[in-house]
Amino acid sequence: MNLDTTQPGLTRTRNLTLLLGFVATGVLLSLGVYYLASGFERIGVVEAVVLIILGPPLLIVAVMGLRQGLRHLSELRAAWTWWHWVFLLIIVSTLVFRIRDNSEVTSAPVDAWALLRLGPEALVAAVLFIRSKNPATAWRHSLFQGLLGVLAVYGIVCAVSSTWSVYPSWTLYKSLEYLLDVCALAAFMVTATSEAEIRKMCNFVWLLYGLDMVWAWTNAALWPSEALDELGRLSSVWPVISYNSLGASSAVVSVVALSRLIARDAETGGRVKKSERAWYLVLLALGIYTLIASQTRNAMAGLVVGILVVLLFERRLWIGALGVAGTVPLLLFTSVGPRVLQFLERDQSEQQLETMSSRVTWWSFALHQFQQRPLTGFGAYAAGKFAVLGKLGIVASQIHSDWLEILSGSSLWGLLPFTVAFFWCWWIIGGSYRDRTLTPRDRQWLPEIAGVFGVLSVRSFFNVEMSWHAPLLYFAIIAYAEFLRRTRKSRIESLKTVARPLREIAIPEPEPVQM
Repeated sequence: MNLDTTQPGLTRTRNLTLLLGFVATGVLLSLGVYYLASGFERIGVVEAVVLIILGPPLLIVAVMGLRQGLRHLSELRAAWTWWHWVFLLIIVSTLVFRIRDNSEVTSAPVDAWALLRLGPEALVAAVLFIRSKNPATAWRHSLFQGLLGVLAVYGIVCAVSSTWSVYPSWTLYKSLEYLLDVCALAAFMVTATSEAEIRKMCNFVWLLYGLDMVWAWTNAALWPSEALDELGRLSSVWPVISYNSLGASSAVVSVVALSRLIARDAETGGRVKKSERAWYLVLLALGIYTLIASQTRNAMAGLVVGILVVLLFERRLWIGALGVAGTVPLLLFTSVGPRVLQFLERDQSEQQLETMSSRVTWWSFALHQFQQRPLTGFGAYAAGKFAVLGKLGIVASQIHSDWLEILSGSSLWGLLPFTVAFFWCWWIIGGSYRDRTLTPRDRQWLPEIAGVFGVLSVRSFFNVEMSWHAPLLYFAIIAYAEFLRRTRKSRIESLKTVARPLREIAIPEPEPVQM
């Protein structure tokens, strides 16, 4: 989008954008210098020289990128609509301001902080109720279609499991939370009749998770001793954003930025504009830097898988092959390898590494507990917190695995629809890779969506990414896959409608030829 500087309003906008870009760049550079100075004794002369040489061009790229980013924010404000508020309220309801153990939860399920969770959810429920009464925006039929219908069945099974849960009220509330998320997605899909709307929704979700990184670095500037632990791991203090959550957000933003850097324009077939490349370079650098600061190993593994998936869908695996060919010798035959290995170990003992930060212990105990109730489980969302971690004396909300959390909570009854939705979504995305009926714009986002899904697929084995309120990253992928499914179904039905009259046309028999 070109700005006409002859108009006073646009001139002021450009000046403000430049000012904010320089201020934001200065803040980021100040933080970088601060942390660089604090660890200067660990930086060699070569690294310092490289930073000095690359500093000016990096500053120019950062300013250009931030200008484009602010332009995107202005476009978002202009396109703001009802569902932006709904998803924003859902994200607000997930913010954590305190961590309570099981005794505090059971003694006082609803405290003052809980109102910050219940209030936004009540507003979302009211909006969905009003829209369901309007025939033009009724979403109840959409709720039980395709991927959304399978997820709705999963949510209903979770709610039913409250009848045998170890903590019935907790299971019922968390299940209704998840169902509320599915209903919000169904309401959005009613109005999302074009690829552009799906694109806006995905961009908004990426933005919300990208703000995690910005807020975490803001915490590091305000409360460095609390936001950075003794190993230098980055997290957010208030509201609480754990290392794992921050790592997931960083990996997703990195995959999105990389996929757009190497993608080609759907209409012209050329690369993205230079200003856009600068913006995505800034996002990629920020994402990778934040991921390294969070030191989240499963998110790093998810990033590698996500990048490979993007390269596969873009038919550029040769880039990955070159990267591996250049990286492997560097890790094996230089001092970089031992330093990277030491970084990934995070000063953990051999036992901690073997148990993957105690996850294996939790999972083993969860399977042992599941054997006591193989037909029912211990209740969705309550099994991990109360039946497993509570008995181990650990303060945590879940056992860090979507699959084991579901299995121990709702047994095979919940695991079956959840698994069907997961693999069905992959089937749609993978099948669309060779679908020649898709328009170039519909196909353009396949690598990006598949890459993000690759990150979440890896993360789902080590954290709860898709079964816990609010899985907006997963729902953005579901929205795109469901849009492709509905579009393909509508196209097939249209072809059948056209072909039916042709079959009904009576073709006269040829008259016999008289000899």
